[in-house]
Amino acid sequence: MGSVRDDATMRASERCCELYISRGTTSLTVAELTAAIGISARSFHRYFPTKADTVQPVFDWTTDTFNTHVRTAPPGPLTGVLRDGFRVMLGGPHTTRTRALFPLVFADPGMWSVFLRAVHHGETTLAEALAPRLGSAPDAISTRTAAAAVASATRLALEGMARTGQDPEPLFDAHLDAFASGVLAGAR
Repeated sequence: MGSVRDDATMRASERCCELYISRGTTSLTVAELTAAIGISARSFHRYFPTKADTVQPVFDWTTDTFNTHVRTAPPGPLTGVLRDGFRVMLGGPHTTRTRALFPLVFADPGMWSVFLRAVHHGETTLAEALAPRLGSAPDAISTRTAAAAVASATRLALEGMARTGQDPEPLFDAHLDAFASGVLAGAR
C-alpha cells in the first residue's frame, strides 16, 4: 500500500496530466500548475524535481499495473497475457487519457526524456514479472530480451498513436507479433 506522500504525489501527477490535456499543451508554468491543482510551490517541488517529472507517477502506475497483470493473470498464452496487460494499463477507462496525454508528452523534450526513463525502468521490472512465465531467471538473456521486446512494442505503439492517431492496441499487437516472429532471424 502506498504512503500518504506517494498518494498525494500520484493525485498531483494525475491533476497535472488532466490540466495538460484540458489545455492541450505541456507549456504551463509551475505557478499555473500549482494554482490550478491547488498545492503550494513548495509541495510541488517536494513531489517533482522538475515540471517534466509531473508525468512520472502516472508512468510508474502504468508500469506497475502492467507488471501486476503479468504476475497475476491466469495461465495462458503469453501474447494474450501481454495484450490484456496493455489494455489494462492504457486502454479501457484510460483510453481517453492515453490518446490525449502521450502526443503532448512526445512533443515535449523534457517529458519525452521522462517517458524514456520510464520505458527503461519498465523493461527492467517487467523481466522480474516475466521470468516465472518464461521459466527462466530475471537476468537471463531470454527474459531480458522478452522484456525489451515488450517495452519496445509499447513505446512503438504509443509513438504510432501519437503520430497517426491510430488505436494503440492494434499497434501494440502488430509490434508484439513482429518481435515474436523472429523478424531478425530471417534477415540477411
